[in-house]
Amino acid sequence: MEIGTPKIILSPDEVQALKPTDRENYIRSLIKNILLMNDNGVMASEIVDTTKLNRITVTKHLEYLVAIREAYKSDRGTGSVYYINGRLIHPTDRLSVPIDNKIYDFFKLENAEGNFIFIQEKEQDELRSKTVKGGIMIRCQDLLQFMDGLQKFRTLVTSVNYAEAQY
Repeated sequence: MEIGTPKIILSPDEVQALKPTDRENYIRSLIKNILLMNDNGVMASEIVDTTKLNRITVTKHLEYLVAIREAYKSDRGTGSVYYINGRLIHPTDRLSVPIDNKIYDFFKLENAEGNFIFIQEKEQDELRSKTVKGGIMIRCQDLLQFMDGLQKFRTLVTSVNYAEAQY
């Protein structure tokens, strides 16, 4: 089965000719676009066959996207299927909170596994360029329980720091 791909894909030689940071950005962007174009998900082998990129490279970038929660994977038999991590349920279901050089983006997403609150951490450099540092997804149905746990942790940490300051 053929997967949806962008119309123009650089050849492996063209990819290798890019500067290392440009190469990483190109590959990650290409894989994200492929995930966006395939609602039923894709396997790493399908991306390798279509793009002619190295399997290790493709897997590394897919796993990075999963780690920062821009994608998710579902294990099927002996392989994994990767999906873009949800669609914004409504354009107003988002919020950005800047704190120093970090930005925390909050989204309400929907994917095949349900509705989620997605919190993504980005870092902004002196040129205002943003880099994704990580993310967390919480099922909407678990949000109140998560917030209760976070509040308990905050109380614990605050009381420990206060006690340490007394000595």
